[in-house]
Amino acid sequence: MINERFECEILRASRTRLLQLLETSNYEILFKIPEGFNNNIIWQVGHCITSQQRHMYMRSGLPMYISDEFMESFKIGSFPSCWKITPDVNEVKHLLIHTVNQLESDLESGIFVNYEPFALPIGFQVKNHIEALQAANYHEAEHSGRIFTYLRLLL
Repeated sequence: MINERFECEILRASRTRLLQLLETSNYEILFKIPEGFNNNIIWQVGHCITSQQRHMYMRSGLPMYISDEFMESFKIGSFPSCWKITPDVNEVKHLLIHTVNQLESDLESGIFVNYEPFALPIGFQVKNHIEALQAANYHEAEHSGRIFTYLRLLL
């Protein structure tokens, strides 16, 4: 049986590490796109938040804790070059932890009842909210690797 609390602890640890990076990095570095890439650090972090919200809440038929504008800025296929406004770093920092707190509360409340399955690009089906949480942890690990690569290239 999957331990939801442990999965949330992994998500929180990952998000806390990203928050520390955002708080200690130069503002310009967060928005700079490394040569050969099409996104920046702030996009990578916002994308992690957006994907987790879409996969957990939207696919469960529940409202997300991010705005439509936030989602549009960071969904798959978006790029900083398409942003209508520059994302607010403080909002991204707030959502990193707030969405984990809310997820823990919502899991305890049992609001995840329905789920619309979908296929991940890596070749397997996500069939329920628990699998979505596990997939989010995997996804965030991938993007965290990119973020730390960007940081090394930009410093």
